[in-house]
Amino acid sequence: MLPNPSSRLQDDKAIGLLASIVDSSDDAIVSKTLDGIITSWNKAAERLFGYSAKEAIGQHISLIIPANRMEEEITILQNIRRGERIEHFETVRICKNGTTRDVSLTISPIRDAAGKIVGASKIARDFSEKKRAEQALRDSEEHYHALADALDAQVQLRTQELQRQNLDILRQAEHLRDLSGKLLRMQDEERRHIARELHDSAGQTLAALGLQLALVAEVASRDPIHLTESIEAAEQLVQDLSEEIRTTSYLLHPPLLDERGLTSAVRWYTQGLKKRIGMNIDLNIPDDFERLAPDMELALFRLVQECLTNIHRHSGSKNAVIRFSREGENIRVDVQDHGKGMSPEELTEVQAHSTGVGFMGMQERLREFGGELTIDSDHSGTRISAVLPFKGQSESGTSTSKREAA
Repeated sequence: MLPNPSSRLQDDKAIGLLASIVDSSDDAIVSKTLDGIITSWNKAAERLFGYSAKEAIGQHISLIIPANRMEEEITILQNIRRGERIEHFETVRICKNGTTRDVSLTISPIRDAAGKIVGASKIARDFSEKKRAEQALRDSEEHYHALADALDAQVQLRTQELQRQNLDILRQAEHLRDLSGKLLRMQDEERRHIARELHDSAGQTLAALGLQLALVAEVASRDPIHLTESIEAAEQLVQDLSEEIRTTSYLLHPPLLDERGLTSAVRWYTQGLKKRIGMNIDLNIPDDFERLAPDMELALFRLVQECLTNIHRHSGSKNAVIRFSREGENIRVDVQDHGKGMSPEELTEVQAHSTGVGFMGMQERLREFGGELTIDSDHSGTRISAVLPFKGQSESGTSTSKREAA
């Protein structure tokens, strides 16, 4: 039976239309034999892999397969021979310029008119951009998670730091409350001390003066000859009372400190202490020791006063050594005794400012001038050293009255 010319024409038109569709497709479409020989190569394949149809057709498909993926092609051909279709198989193919492309393959068997499998067609879609975008997204997510983890770690560290700072503030507040209470108690104790001094010395002297004046009145009425002696005795009591009151006021704030400076005030104070309590004090102040700013002289006078008071009350020592010196741009004061000293535990507490109002007061005074206070103590005695930047008389910035009130 002769073929129908009309039917053949229709077939030719269908084949031409199919070839046109294949050639204009955006996906690379390649056909090959079961031996892997390329038999067709559309325009999209040329754009994707860089080989022209003339260069590719007749070549083995390994032309675009990386050496490490040749096993894939063997598996693909085996599946095709069994009539199986492979869809969306993601792999890598190599281009003419040596670069690689990430592609998604759909592979179908090609049959002849009798239905026999004679080859395979491959549709390759480039998804390199998509894969790069996915990788970029993964990298971005990883970066985000890393940043989130880092931020979380920083937040935790900062939170812990703030918690520590908060605890420190609470401890300091508690410490300040404790210090405030101790200072109030110390102030009350000092007032009681002054009251006792006035009562025991000035009060008794006034009582004796009253009795002496009564005696003077009695003697004047009946024995004028002895009046002079009684008046002289009363005058001596007045002088003693004046001396007691002057000593007490000097201890509160020595006028010599303002009039003649630290050197004279400390010498007067140590001489008076020797007379009152019998302490042997070795005072070493250079003859050319300069006048300091009034607020600094007051702070150093109070330092010496507090140290000698502590030695008398607590150390059991009858000897003390005081040294003033100028070391470059600094003033140094050392006060040392030869008493029983402090135990290591007591020294640690004092150095940590957890005890000893007097020591804390000294430290606070020195801190206002950028100075430091160190305490060393053992069984042979205690040494307190103060070092602070030199501040001359003309450099005073804090009023004496303000510091004294503090």
